[in-house]
Amino acid sequence: MDFTSLPFLAFLGAMALLYRLIPRSWRCTLLVAASYCFYWLGARWYIVLLLGATLAAYFAGKSKSRLLAMVSLLISILVFLKAMPLFQHGWLLPLGISYYTFKLAGYLIDIYWGGMEPEQRLMPFLAYSSFFPQIVSGPIQRPESFLPQVEQAPLPSFARVMEGIMRILLGFFKKFVVADNLGEIVNYVYAHLNSHPGPTVLLAFYCYPLQLFADFSGLTDIANGAAILFGIEAPENFNAPFVAVSPGDYWRRWHITLTQWITDYVFTPLRMRLRTLGTAGLILSLFANMILIGLWHGFRWNFALFGAIHAAYLSVESLTQKARKRLYKRSPLADRITDYLGPLMTFHLVAIGIVFWRASNLAAAGNLFAHLFDGPAPISSGLANILDRPGHSLWFLAGAYTLMECLDYLRRRFWGREWMLAMPRWGRWSLYGCVAMTCSLVFFLMLISGKSSSPFLYAIF
Repeated sequence: MDFTSLPFLAFLGAMALLYRLIPRSWRCTLLVAASYCFYWLGARWYIVLLLGATLAAYFAGKSKSRLLAMVSLLISILVFLKAMPLFQHGWLLPLGISYYTFKLAGYLIDIYWGGMEPEQRLMPFLAYSSFFPQIVSGPIQRPESFLPQVEQAPLPSFARVMEGIMRILLGFFKKFVVADNLGEIVNYVYAHLNSHPGPTVLLAFYCYPLQLFADFSGLTDIANGAAILFGIEAPENFNAPFVAVSPGDYWRRWHITLTQWITDYVFTPLRMRLRTLGTAGLILSLFANMILIGLWHGFRWNFALFGAIHAAYLSVESLTQKARKRLYKRSPLADRITDYLGPLMTFHLVAIGIVFWRASNLAAAGNLFAHLFDGPAPISSGLANILDRPGHSLWFLAGAYTLMECLDYLRRRFWGREWMLAMPRWGRWSLYGCVAMTCSLVFFLMLISGKSSSPFLYAIF
């Protein structure tokens, strides 16, 4: 079930309602049943792989002698499936295998390092690996955060339920209004790179990072909003990545749970092992870390090159850190200028790397860069037809994206536990009414259109 489909919303609503009605002791069992039902509907017999991996990790966690062997087996299966030619384009990959593999491997490594005790309860552990709002594309929640909530967290209050619904609506807005409309422009230009002049290619160059952010953060909003309906606090995956002042700051704001996982379980141990090599060890660790992040998305040249490009960015940033600090100390003005120019430069560096992510081959990436700075020319008729539609005009998209960023800022700045209860009664109930009307409008539009959104860009990983 696609997260932006009516069947998913009906399934989510029914499970959330049933979760509130049944006795507390049955709630974890319901989460497991709902998650495996969701997984069966989306992946059929791959459910056996999910269950087998979870049970193997559960019992391995009780025996320290088997921990590293099980971690190796889990990672080997993931690598095998991603490396096989039939799986390279993602359409045959087991649903969510990258996410639940990292969840289970992180759990076992934490036990091996003494960071946590093995989980004794099977049902919460089954819920941890298969929790259906997170199984498609994360976030990658740590066991010490998820497991205590499964049976101990109270039911969410009415205000929290409304917050969860608002978060889901925000995800729908990002996906339907922003990402899908930007995607039409990007897809058309990338499909006709040789026939487009510079301004058109430049438009796609700027649109794709925005599309990817709106698409993936929208998916995370829906997942985290759905988790709230079951009383589960999920980690954030994005924190305004396009205001990052450097590539390192960008990766602390983008796909946060994956970055933290790779940092904790790959970069830090590798950096400690190579610390005697000094600068060379740091650079090797950065390249290994970032190329692994790229290959996590798939064993294809473009993902590996994407990781290597970002490793180069981070290496330059690390090697110049002391010199920049000395400069900023001598010249506070340079520091202030960096605060303004840093996000602009970082965005362009990220956009350059994303070209290799999006391009189907090196020739396509080369064509894009070759035409990027061509002289002014009229927009082709094909793209003009897209832009002339009311839903795809550049002014409409610029306004929609600005509204999306404003809503995201308000969520980060003001939303929090029981934040609605701090509002005056009239304001709270006015907000409830607006949410109810928005939900009704979304359901009505989805019902009469008979269409769902395009697939989420991260749903294949």
